[in-house]
Order: sequence, then structure tokens, then C-alpha cells
Amino acid sequence: MSAHRSRSFVIDLLKLLAAQLIVLHHLSAYGPMAEAVRSVWPSLVEHLYLDARLAVQVFLVIGGYLAAQSISGRRDQHHPMALVQRRYLRLIPGFVLALCWVTSLVWLLQPLISGDWLVDAPNLHSVLAHLSLLQSVLDVPALSVGVWYVAADFQLYALLVLMAFWFKSDRALSFGVAALTVASMWGFNRVESLDNWAIYFFAAYGLGVLAAWAHRSSFDQLVLGGVLLLGEESLWVAPRVRLALALLVTLVIAYASLNAHRLARLQLSRHGHLLVDSAYAMFLTHFGVIVIFSAAWEYGQLSSPTAALWMSGLAWLVSVAVGVLFHLKAEKPFTRWVNQPGRWNFAPWLTHSLGQSQAPSAAWVSGGAKR
Repeated sequence: MSAHRSRSFVIDLLKLLAAQLIVLHHLSAYGPMAEAVRSVWPSLVEHLYLDARLAVQVFLVIGGYLAAQSISGRRDQHHPMALVQRRYLRLIPGFVLALCWVTSLVWLLQPLISGDWLVDAPNLHSVLAHLSLLQSVLDVPALSVGVWYVAADFQLYALLVLMAFWFKSDRALSFGVAALTVASMWGFNRVESLDNWAIYFFAAYGLGVLAAWAHRSSFDQLVLGGVLLLGEESLWVAPRVRLALALLVTLVIAYASLNAHRLARLQLSRHGHLLVDSAYAMFLTHFGVIVIFSAAWEYGQLSSPTAALWMSGLAWLVSVAVGVLFHLKAEKPFTRWVNQPGRWNFAPWLTHSLGQSQAPSAAWVSGGAKR
């Protein structure tokens, strides 16, 4: 099957729309242009601020879906620590480059910008916390918006890999993921103090995992259906729009997965695929664009709400363009360089240190604004 054919139209479309909504959410949350627009169109800014950030749930469900597919294809070939290392080395190159971009712009343009919405200057402690993807857990101020999500994604992937290694059969693994998903829906996801930990987000992530496995058997479809019903019941006890959206997205991608042959002809254009592929880069870099436009706004002493609306729209378009450029010229080549075979092979040392140097379990044969 060609790479073009192997792509899911539904997944690509959801990722594309969700990425744009996240940029619009941050444009409504940061900078003097957002305040100028709010003065005339308060409902517009309020909806973008409160509702557009729900797109994070789309990314969580899709993240679980893709992670489940990735793990199923590598369970017989890699130790879990090697998979965790692989995920880290896929996330960190673009993450580091984007933090350099954002912090440099903040340092350069901060004298031109008023307000307290800019991120703090980096120090050794904050840099190490971000490199380890533990900044949220350690309560270290973020060096850019959205970095909490990268850390959450890494936690979730690592947790799923460890569960796949622990459970000895596909059915046991499905039950384990389903149980943790339901526990998150009914308990962890309702405790705001847990929002730095994977168990808080597993309600949405686990749904994506189960949706990816639904095509394997009628048993897995039954498990997914049961979890969806329990999720609906959870909404009666504690209504949450974010969980309702996660349930809806799960239904959509599960249907698309089970009917992939019918939807095979639906594909985005080549340019649409590029926008999807650069979504992570845009997510990481767009705050720098907001900083640039905010500095230009204040330097030009602008104040018109109409001008703010036009400037915000232009900042959105520039964010897309910067994301594509960053993906093609920085993130992609740097990630390829970092992930060259044998360059960073920590897994054998880690597994030896943990006394787990034996081959993976046979179960690996059977089977990638806050909240």
C-alpha cells in the first residue's frame, strides 16, 4: 500500500482542523490584539478562548489511536524502553528548536511589549525540566504555551507501552486499557489537581487506543462499546464538554477505521497533507509569531479593533507558514539527524540497569491553553 493510500482522511482532517483551532485559541488569549478585538467583539473572543481549546481532546484521542497502531506493529521487535526512547527522540528535536525560537524572540522583543503574558526567561533549572519533559510535574513555569501537552503526550505513550508489556494477552491488555480509561472518566479526569499526570488525560487517550484496536475482533468492538456507554453515563454524573467531545471523536474515528475500505478514495490534497504533517511544528512555533505581531502592534501604537482583527488573521496565516517552513527546514532534518540508527541508544543500558535485559514478552507479538 502506498504512503498516500495508507493515510486516513478522517484522521488528517481532524488533525488539520484541531491544529488551527489551537492557534486561534492562543490568538484570543495572548497579546494586545486580543484585548482590542475583545472590546468590540467580546463573544467572538470568548468563544475562541473557551471553546477552541477543546481541540486538545481531538489530539488526545488521535494520539491514543496512532500510539496503539505504532505499538502493535513493534511489540515483537523492541523492548518497551526502546519504544519509550524512540518516542522521546521523535518529540524532542522540534520541541528544543521551538523553545529556542520562542525564548529568543521573547528576549529580543520583550522591551516593546507591555503586560505580564510573556513567558519567563529560561534558566538552567527550567531548561533541564523541559528537556526531561517534567516541567509540569515539577511546577516549573513553561517556556512557551502548549509545552504541557508535549509532556502529557510522552507520559501517556510511556504508560501505554508499559501496560502493553505488563499484560500477557491482547484481551487482558484491552481490559486493562478499558479499566484505566473508565477510571479516568469517572475519577481522575474530575480532579483538577491531577492535570499534570497521564491518568487525568487517559479518559480521551484510552478511547483512541480502544478505537484503534476495534478492527481486530468483535471482542475489542464490544470493549469499546462498553467503555463508550460508561463514558456516556459518566457525563450524567459529572457533565464535561471535553469528555463529550472525546466520545464523539472516538465514534467518528472508530467508524472510519472499521470502514476504511469505503473511505479509501477520500484523501486531502498534497498541500493538505503538508499542513497536517506540519501541525506539530505549527503548534510549537506559533507563540513566537504572536510575540512578533504583538511587538509590531505596540511599536506602531495601533489601537483599532478592526486593525486588531486583521492583524490577528494575518498572524494566523503567518503561523501556518512558519509551521510549514519550520517543519521542512528545521524539525524534519534535525529529527532525522537525531534519530539516525545507533546515535542515541540508551535502551540497553536502561534495561540492564533495571534487570530487564531479557527478550520482550510474547504478548508483544500480537498486537504514535490547557485542558
